[in-house]
Amino acid sequence: MVTMVNKFIVSDDPDKFAQVWEASSQFMCNQPGFINFRLVRSVSDPEVYFNISDWKDAESHQRVLRSSAFQAHIAELAGVAVPEPNMCEVVIEYSAPEAAA
Repeated sequence: MVTMVNKFIVSDDPDKFAQVWEASSQFMCNQPGFINFRLVRSVSDPEVYFNISDWKDAESHQRVLRSSAFQAHIAELAGVAVPEPNMCEVVIEYSAPEAAA
């Protein structure tokens, strides 16, 4: 599994970004190798968002990026935000212990 961490600096209305993001996320969620995603917004800088998505492998993600269908989505996103994508792999992961009953 790999994790894509993509920072977006919104250059347009945040509501417009959310609309464009929703359409793009529907497309991505239906791609082979996609596992999940979270879109989070910075508390200290509300123009900054991070998309954190998990993929089966880097090739699955790259295959989507090369598709002509994806190019339309990224062009629309680029019109409302500046992306800074980073493909990552987990080095250390912790989870909170289960709460005692």
